[in-house]
Amino acid sequence: MLGQYLKAIANAVLRPLAQFFIRLGFRPDWVTMLGLVLNIVATGAFAMGHLRWGAAIMLLAGVCDILDGQVAREGRKETKFGALLDSTADRYSEIFLFFGIGAYLIRQEEWILSAILFFALTGSLMVSYVRARAEGLGEDCKVGVMQRPERIMALALGGLFGHDGLAFVLVVLAVTTNYTVVERLTHIRNKLKSGASPSTS
Repeated sequence: MLGQYLKAIANAVLRPLAQFFIRLGFRPDWVTMLGLVLNIVATGAFAMGHLRWGAAIMLLAGVCDILDGQVAREGRKETKFGALLDSTADRYSEIFLFFGIGAYLIRQEEWILSAILFFALTGSLMVSYVRARAEGLGEDCKVGVMQRPERIMALALGGLFGHDGLAFVLVVLAVTTNYTVVERLTHIRNKLKSGASPSTS
């Protein structure tokens, strides 16, 4: 996937910064929370109509989202709670960002686009939920055309292109996120069917 490819490049580019944070004694959880705070700032920028600033801050928060994992792995500080905190912060960040964009759209009286945003947010949350539920059943589920890195990149690019770019991205997300939910459900259904023991009469 494009998101995985970009993340691999970002990991290589950001490794010196991760090493610097480790030498300073930064904990991965601190980087995670910094990313959350930056996304809250981006939310405010979106709500006030500063779309390009919101997108830029959002991308900076994305850097933190990559760095926290690097600091955890390379600093030998990976913990189960850290993984849970990271996932929780990711969900809150996504909800906040959509809220900020929604506030902007309501101020612009873009009611149809606000409804489209609702479906984009619903799909985004359900993509993550299906993966978490599948993993709770012991099944890996990272398939789909619109995983979180792709969603964040799409939102940021849309914001950088202003109102029209953001509107286009929201329409795309409303369709592709919900399609990804169907992809993941189908993937798990097929895995469970293929792994089931043949019934005996």
